[in-house]
Amino acid sequence: MALPMAMLNLYLKGRKDPEYRRRWKEHFGSFKKPEISQSIWIHSVSVGESLAAIPIIKRLQHDYPEYSIVVTTTTATGAERIRALLGDSVFHFYSPYDLPWVVKRFIRKIKPKLTLIMETELWPNFIYYCKHKSVPLILVNARLSARSAGSYARLPIPTKKLLLDPVTHFACQAKPDSRRFITLGAEKEKVSVTGSIKFDLQLPENLTGVTHSIFNGWTDSGYAWTAGSTHQGEEEIILKVHQELLESGVAAKLILVPRHPERFDSVAELIIQRGFKMQRRSDNESIKEDTQVVLCDTMGELIYCYSAAQVAFVGGSLIERGGHNPLEPAALGKPVLTGSHIFNFADVYRNMFESGAAIKIGEEDLARKLLELLQNDSMAKKIGRQGLKVVEVNRGALSKTMRIIEQFLK
Repeated sequence: MALPMAMLNLYLKGRKDPEYRRRWKEHFGSFKKPEISQSIWIHSVSVGESLAAIPIIKRLQHDYPEYSIVVTTTTATGAERIRALLGDSVFHFYSPYDLPWVVKRFIRKIKPKLTLIMETELWPNFIYYCKHKSVPLILVNARLSARSAGSYARLPIPTKKLLLDPVTHFACQAKPDSRRFITLGAEKEKVSVTGSIKFDLQLPENLTGVTHSIFNGWTDSGYAWTAGSTHQGEEEIILKVHQELLESGVAAKLILVPRHPERFDSVAELIIQRGFKMQRRSDNESIKEDTQVVLCDTMGELIYCYSAAQVAFVGGSLIERGGHNPLEPAALGKPVLTGSHIFNFADVYRNMFESGAAIKIGEEDLARKLLELLQNDSMAKKIGRQGLKVVEVNRGALSKTMRIIEQFLK
């Protein structure tokens, strides 16, 4: 019954990104059967999950070259990241719709020996037919917020068992995640805490050089701050704050990075309406000294935008979106600011708050806190050092996760 709406959704998305229309058949498992004898199937949803999967994929390719790697994503942005970072070394398809005949067809074509689901993406048929075909299924980098756990808890008991019992192992990011899975009905011996793979991020080798080539010294003078992974409702606040900084006499420079590509044009219009001197990164032109806002409307360059700034605001947190990953700016030694809606990264932020590596602000506090960090450089550097320390101390999740995976590939 939902299929017509799903097809309409693909059609509408295709107006912004033609790939949704060009590759729609993949959602039904309809594609040329790849030349695969056996594979490892890794399912991620969008950009965040795909980036977390990259180090796992590279380790699997190195340690188990006899297996082909199949990656499925739900979004075109996730697909773009896989394509940009892994190229033709993996097979990429859009995730199959959770219908019995579709999932069976997909599994038959890719012949998985092992299935890894990044974070928490529980689909009944997906899970059931992996077990039915004797394919171990591991939830990797698994997280379950209190809100999501409450939603699952309202499901009938047979439904919960259908979702949890067939999962071979839950490799959780933190103890609260593991407790929530166990409370919902997961068997204790199937649950472990490995930490977040996102702490094991690797910075680009030529980070400084690429950052300079993009911004060409524009951020060397003035006070540059980056607002990354922003959503509708946040850009208005951020631009208002930026105007306040300029009116207070600060030579402020803003790098604005919206989360979703389909919103790039509308955000550009908003910046122009607010009267700022703006340049778009996609124009690939040298940034003029008097530019007040740079709109990063390209994919895969958020790390360079954080690198160029003195302070990082991580979006999705001023609205009830749940926040986004603060570890990239932390790994760069940047002071991190966030709103209060951070349930998607509650444990990461808890660690950062306790260590003094991040500051929680409200809409009305953002301008004041930015000015405070500008005026107190030693405090800003101390927060940045603490962020770097948090990342370094918590590394190791990848090795723990690989030890679990290896049990099913011997």
